[in-house]
Amino acid sequence: MQKLLKRAQQAQRRARRQLDVKNEGEEVGNRLRTRHSLREAVEEARQNVLDARKARKEDWELGPIAPKRDLGFNSYGIASSSIRLDWSNDGRARVRPEILEKRCAWAGEPAKLNLAPGDRVVLLDGPDRGKIDRIEEINESTGTVLLEKRHRVLSQSMLDQPPQSKAVPISLSAVRLVYPIPDPATGVVRDTIINQLKHVRANMKSPNMTYERWEYGKKWDRVALGLNMVIPWPKTEPPEVHTTEADTIRTEVEHRTFYHRLLTPPMPEVVIDELRNKYSRFRTRHEPWYIEKISRYEANSKHGQKDALRDMQTPLEELREKQRELKASKGEPVLSEDMLEKIGQLMAKKEGQASSQAGASAVTAKSTS
Repeated sequence: MQKLLKRAQQAQRRARRQLDVKNEGEEVGNRLRTRHSLREAVEEARQNVLDARKARKEDWELGPIAPKRDLGFNSYGIASSSIRLDWSNDGRARVRPEILEKRCAWAGEPAKLNLAPGDRVVLLDGPDRGKIDRIEEINESTGTVLLEKRHRVLSQSMLDQPPQSKAVPISLSAVRLVYPIPDPATGVVRDTIINQLKHVRANMKSPNMTYERWEYGKKWDRVALGLNMVIPWPKTEPPEVHTTEADTIRTEVEHRTFYHRLLTPPMPEVVIDELRNKYSRFRTRHEPWYIEKISRYEANSKHGQKDALRDMQTPLEELREKQRELKASKGEPVLSEDMLEKIGQLMAKKEGQASSQAGASAVTAKSTS
């Protein structure tokens, strides 16, 4: 039986090593594809800059007869690289932790961002610098946000469809939160740019704490450093779930339709072989009859090995084995009273001789001195 368990453990270790090698190969492939996509995106952006310079020169020199490029049927200014619209490259690209921390430094930690979809932010970089827009989506793995109206680009569609306007990710370091705060001097409410946010423990008694926010939103409050005031979160809406005919509703799942007793198995034994592979190398639990069969086979194998070794014994080895068996059958020797008396006499005799020798040595030492 130990051989079966050892075989299953070896199979598990082998499968784990194969899975690690496969995952490592996929990781290397993802890095290579990401590097290739980044190279294509950089080349596309460089070509867009060259085209913009050429167009600006033509517009300046030709004036009214300059070619019109914003007609919609050409590919001028259209982003064809997918990584420009998704910096994570479908989850294959990873941002280094130090870069991610720098992007999210003003909004808290990457794991606890103090931003949510629906927040109003102001852009600090790019052609839309100084304009305010709302956050549509936040990607915490890359430290980027998508805006509703600003920072968009025409993207090439599939199957010869017309280009679509899609939001381009923008780094969190290029935006800041905007919130209306009353001026303490005049009392006029104005949009204030908040440059630093910090998360604190949520106030459960606050009117901003609702069941929807606790269930689907942020479970902490955010504080604007320098102002010492809690910035409320945007209103959290529960996700809309539409049930179709193919869905199983909760009441049907919780309704119990099968009852069985403890004395009877919940399913026929033949069904178990259909649910899991009977001859799997990872199997560690077996039927009692199979365990008994393996135990009997191992016992017979050990007995056969002993018989084979006994057949190869020399006459001297056979004699020694018989002597060992005879000695083991006699058991431990028992001392009789006569033997104990003789042993005591010998011990007393040896003690007397030792004491006489010690006295003689002491006398000789005094005479010499």
